[in-house]
Amino acid sequence: MYHRLRVGLLVVFCLSIGNLFGLFAQHSTDYYSLSMVGNAGNGIFAPYYLSANKHGLVTHSKSGYLRASVFKGLEMNKRFSYEFGIDLVGLMSSTSPVSYYSDGNLKTYNPGVSSFLIQQAYIGMKYRMIFISAGCRELTDEVVNFELSSGGLVWSGNARPIPQVRAGFIDFVDIPFTKGWVQIKGELAYGKFMDNDFLRDHYNYYNQYITTDALYHHKSISFRSNPDKPFVVTIGAELAAQFGGTKRYYEKGILIDSLTMKSPTRLKDFFKILFPSSGDGQTNEGDQAYYYGNHVGQWNLSAEYRFKDNSSVRGYFEWYYDDASGMGKFNGWDGLWGLEYKSGKKNWLSNVVLEYLDMTNQSGPLNWCPSDYNEPKLDIEATGADDYYNNYFYNGWAHYGLSNGTAMAKSLLYNTDGYMRYKHNRIRGVHLGASGYIAPEWKYKILASYRTSWGTTFLPLADTQHDMSGLIECVYSPIKLSGWSFSVSLAGDWGELYGDKWGVAIGIRKSGILTIGK
Repeated sequence: MYHRLRVGLLVVFCLSIGNLFGLFAQHSTDYYSLSMVGNAGNGIFAPYYLSANKHGLVTHSKSGYLRASVFKGLEMNKRFSYEFGIDLVGLMSSTSPVSYYSDGNLKTYNPGVSSFLIQQAYIGMKYRMIFISAGCRELTDEVVNFELSSGGLVWSGNARPIPQVRAGFIDFVDIPFTKGWVQIKGELAYGKFMDNDFLRDHYNYYNQYITTDALYHHKSISFRSNPDKPFVVTIGAELAAQFGGTKRYYEKGILIDSLTMKSPTRLKDFFKILFPSSGDGQTNEGDQAYYYGNHVGQWNLSAEYRFKDNSSVRGYFEWYYDDASGMGKFNGWDGLWGLEYKSGKKNWLSNVVLEYLDMTNQSGPLNWCPSDYNEPKLDIEATGADDYYNNYFYNGWAHYGLSNGTAMAKSLLYNTDGYMRYKHNRIRGVHLGASGYIAPEWKYKILASYRTSWGTTFLPLADTQHDMSGLIECVYSPIKLSGWSFSVSLAGDWGELYGDKWGVAIGIRKSGILTIGK
């Protein structure tokens, strides 16, 4: 009876959104989208490639959603333009068990999954090449190919979007006096993590800690050579952070009040997170004497050559860092290394991506300071034990249990023991993605990866765990049915890391242009 009620509510929800499209169509010149996706398989969680880089929409082995969206984009040919978007999802999903400690006993229950999501809701405007926007929208890493890549290392598009205010250049702009040979792009953002309820529902309340009410910060800057030339080089840096929030520590199921710490969020702290600097060192405000907040970042470089037939080859890397030692590249070969080929045509092999991911060095297994022998001072130098995506004050670098960075690092959601940190961040893997057209109306995509995990530096595995994952997807977009597409995806995992799983997903989508007066 309960499931029938949910289905009925979802149908009413989509019919209501359909009526809204009529309203927006009177004022908008852009597009709408309606889609329905369902997946089924064995086990508790969906196979890796049915879940990875889906902005947090697919997680469990049996789920389905109805999605309705309407967007107005910026008009780049105008000096002033505005945009907005609303993207609503009705979701039905199986759940996963979580262990938690209560009244001196270890118990297990299944947290519910929200049946309604505001996936995206934002407004924005631009003047010339400067933009500002506010709200929640799906963002992806600009270095990698989102469709075929394993995902970026700081923000991949794997997790649910974070509501934020963003400002910066809408696209690359020429740097004065360079005559178009050097361009710049950058942005700055502040936001808030919205997963307090998720953390409270999935934490074990037995040991370690839980941190809620964390805030979000992001900034990036990139430089690009003349894009009209055959050879184009882009170099940049990206830095994101968690700050603020309250950390509560539990020991054998008991809250230790004396260890509860609240990180301050005064006006000066917003500047401290903008220009990374030391905290106050006051225990009751977070004991952040070294650097305020949890910072994750990357250096990136890409070099692309376009041939006369419009095909291209591009090499790129993202060098991840968790603190200053990694920023100084004291972490060996750690990072994402990729090679991409584009044919420039809709042929049998339109795009190929090959990537190698290494996160095993982490600046060494031990924290080391040259002056350890005589009154250590960390302002001189300290390296090692970076513990990627983990932090002593915050939960893992995730949102709603899914990795904000690469999905190749097994997310917190899979920790059914209620541990809110990464157990598998020392990993090494390879990833392959390819797409093309079997016929003008038929497009395929293939993804495959193999990875090995050593656990973490602080919690190493007794033996390595391995995983092989794969996906085959076919999309049919009939010419006679404009705006319609139908997709089928088959995916599977093999190995100890995710277990042996299989799954299938089927999707239907209708999109089109909204025109004034219709």
